[in-house]
Amino acid sequence: MQEYVALAVFAAVYVLIIGRRRFGVPIWVAMLIGAALMVGLQVTSIQGAYGAVNLEVIAFLFGMFSIVSALERAGVLKMIAMKMLSWARTPSQLLMAFVVGMGVLSAFLVNDTIALLGIPLAIHVAKHAGIKPAVLLLALAFGITVGSVMTPIGNPQNLLIAIDSGFDLPFRTFLFYLAAPTVANLFVTYFILKLYFRKELPQKLQYAPVAAEVVSGESIPDPRQAKIAIYITIATLAGFLLSELLHVYQIAQFSISIVAMLGAAALYALSSERTQLLKHVDYSVLVFFAGMFIVTSSMWQSGAIGIITGWLPDPSPADEAQSLSVITAASLALSQVLSNVPFVSLYDFVMIDSGFGQEHVAQWLMLAAASTVAGNLTILGAASNVIVIETAETRGVRAFSFVEFSKIGSIITVANIAIYYAFIYFVL
Repeated sequence: MQEYVALAVFAAVYVLIIGRRRFGVPIWVAMLIGAALMVGLQVTSIQGAYGAVNLEVIAFLFGMFSIVSALERAGVLKMIAMKMLSWARTPSQLLMAFVVGMGVLSAFLVNDTIALLGIPLAIHVAKHAGIKPAVLLLALAFGITVGSVMTPIGNPQNLLIAIDSGFDLPFRTFLFYLAAPTVANLFVTYFILKLYFRKELPQKLQYAPVAAEVVSGESIPDPRQAKIAIYITIATLAGFLLSELLHVYQIAQFSISIVAMLGAAALYALSSERTQLLKHVDYSVLVFFAGMFIVTSSMWQSGAIGIITGWLPDPSPADEAQSLSVITAASLALSQVLSNVPFVSLYDFVMIDSGFGQEHVAQWLMLAAASTVAGNLTILGAASNVIVIETAETRGVRAFSFVEFSKIGSIITVANIAIYYAFIYFVL
C-alpha cells in the first residue's frame, strides 16, 4: 500500500500548490507538509529522509543566493538591467532587451532571481513606454526560461541534472552544446513575440524608456559593497570554469557547489553587511528543495513513480532517437502536472535506473532543455511563471491569464523544442 499512500501525499501536495491562493499555503510550506507526511505515514524513515536531501544542491543554492543577494542590495543588478534597457530606442529593441538580455542574465544568475529583478523594471518601463505590461511580463517570463537552459546554474533542474548525470565537466558540457541553440531560441522567441504582439507595440516609444534615469543618476548606494559583490561574482563564475580545468588536468577536483560556497564565504568575510545579506537569502526556496527531495525520494522508494510514468515507455540508452523522443514527451507532459523542478527530481531516478550515465550526454541535455522550455507551455510548467504573476499582482498590475500565456507559449515551445531536438540529435 505504500505506493498509494505516497501517491496520495504527492497529490495532496500539488492540490495545495495549485490552490495556494484559496488555502493560503505557500509553495514551500506545501512541500514541507508533504515531506512530513511521507515520514509520519512511514513511507520513508527519518534516516531515509535525511539521506534523501541533496546537500550539494542546497549548498550551491545557498552560495548563489548569497552572492545574488549582495548584487541586489548593492544595486548592481538593477544598474546592469537599466543600462541594458537604456540601449532600446524602439519598441522592438525594448522587447529584445527583455527576451534576449534578461535571458542571458538568467543563464548565470539563476532564472528565478532575474524574474524578481525584471518584474518591477517591466512594469515601470511599460508604464512610460506606452506598452501593455502583460507584453513585457510575457517577454520576461519566456526569456528567462529559455536563457536559463545553457548553463548548469541557470535553473535548479539543470543543477540536478549536472549532479545526477555524473558529468565530469558540467559547465563546459552545457555551454559547449547548449549555448548555440539557446541563443538561437532566444532570438526565435523574440521574433515570435514581435509578430504576435505587432498590434500591441506602438510605432515608436513615447519616451526613451530608461535612458533618462540612467543618465540622471541611477547611482550605486554603496560603491564599496558593489565592488566586493562584482569581484566575487566574477571570481565565482571564473571558478566554475577553473574547477573544470583543474579536473581535466587532474590537479584537483572541486564541484560547482564547492565553488559557490567558497564565493559566499569570501563575500561574508569581506562585506560589512554580512548580517543583512544573510537575512536576505531566500531560505524558503532551500526549504522547498529539502522537502522536494524527501517527497520525490519517497515516491521512488515506494514505487509510486511507476504509476505516474507508466503510460510512457522507459527511455532506452541503446536507441538515441527513441530515448530523445520519450524524454521530450515526458518532459512536456509531466512538467505541466508536477512543474519542471519536481519532474526532473523524479525523472532522474528513471534515467539512472534505465542505465543512463555520464556518457549519454545527448539524453541528459535533452532532459535539461525539454524540461526547462516545457515551462513555456503553461503557467504551471515553471515556478518562475508563478513568481512573475504573483509579484506583478502584488504591485497592482494584471500580468497574464492561463489561456493568454498558453496561446503564445505553445507556439514558442514547439519552436524551441524543434531547435533543441534537431541540434542535439544531429550535432551531438
